[in-house]
Amino acid sequence: MALFQFEMKKLLFNKSRLILLAAMFIVCTLSGLLAAEGSLALRKSVDYSEYIRLVSENTGKFNLEQFAESKAISEATEAEYRKGSEDGFYMYLHRNPVLKFHHDYTKYGNRVHEYWNGPAYQDEANIMGVYPIQAKLKELSEKTHTSEYKYYQNRLATELSLGEPVFENTLFWDNFALAFDPSRVGFLLLMFLAFIISPVFTQEVQTDMDSIILCSVKGRREIVTAKLLSVCVTSAILTFIYFLGMFAGTYIFNGNINGYDAPARCLAGFAWTTLDTTIGGVVMWGVLWLILVAMAFGLAVALISAKSKNQATTFGLGVAMILIFSLLGFLTDDLKKMLGPLVDFNYVAISIYGSVFGGVKAYNVFGILVSYGAVALVVCLALGAVAALLAYIAQKRRAVV
Repeated sequence: MALFQFEMKKLLFNKSRLILLAAMFIVCTLSGLLAAEGSLALRKSVDYSEYIRLVSENTGKFNLEQFAESKAISEATEAEYRKGSEDGFYMYLHRNPVLKFHHDYTKYGNRVHEYWNGPAYQDEANIMGVYPIQAKLKELSEKTHTSEYKYYQNRLATELSLGEPVFENTLFWDNFALAFDPSRVGFLLLMFLAFIISPVFTQEVQTDMDSIILCSVKGRREIVTAKLLSVCVTSAILTFIYFLGMFAGTYIFNGNINGYDAPARCLAGFAWTTLDTTIGGVVMWGVLWLILVAMAFGLAVALISAKSKNQATTFGLGVAMILIFSLLGFLTDDLKKMLGPLVDFNYVAISIYGSVFGGVKAYNVFGILVSYGAVALVVCLALGAVAALLAYIAQKRRAVV
């Protein structure tokens, strides 16, 4: 315990690092404010009370008459004011709350249509929509023993149990969901994490304490264990501060957290999630998931630090890893197939919570179709365990200078 406390003091609980944590919180809060900028404009508009009335009256199950009215108004608005600038049109809607309601209800109605009929483009590897899944099961009616049939049978049961989408006021949570955006996670969380963890092993080399530590009566294993534990705790603390800042900034401009008890599928980016929980639940699991991913990434940076003798080099390699993995998502489909699992199971890919748990993507594992989330969990744990093991081996093989 004393070694762990000492490592935490060196890594995080010192004056310079606490100042950096405060700066990180401020940056994340500002990012949350920017994400909720439209909500502030909405609340300040003269028709905000009318927006609240319309939302309240239509909360709940799908209303076909309201959808027809909203669709006509929304299409006319888009034809007149949508001139190619997505951000400009977004702000226009927030300054005109009644039009925003009709736009939102139209999107909701389209989502109900997709729930039953599937999206316009179907990925044949992952059929979506109640009716298309039923058609797929009919197609596989003579192959009821196969894993594919059982997979779609379970998918249909899940869709029917979750039920048709409902309309809710989820403005705060749609803004807060941007905290899970890969650009924010990569450049606000993982880069901060890489910088703070990079000296975990290299700092003793820079202060000429390395040889003394390697000869310590405590032994290398105890010292490495304390360092790796401090890396995991630091990763969890930074992730918590990241989400706390994003939450604070989003709340300041929204003024409420309405919709936390709405179904998870009401949250932006989770329209097809199979998680049977509320928005509050899916956000809570998202925070825990990002903590786990941050720990795995932190252990990878710690491994680089154990193999390197320079803090700047460790940080640079950590940043390079983030950038390279981020760019993999922009490759063509053919190149992604060539790289295989590396595209879907690198540190950046598994940090994209909406992609991992917000859809129905599945993988064939030894003849059994397994969800992306389940495979990603195993991969994340494996990445962390391998990085920790290699860090032990790296220190064990080092010679005293």
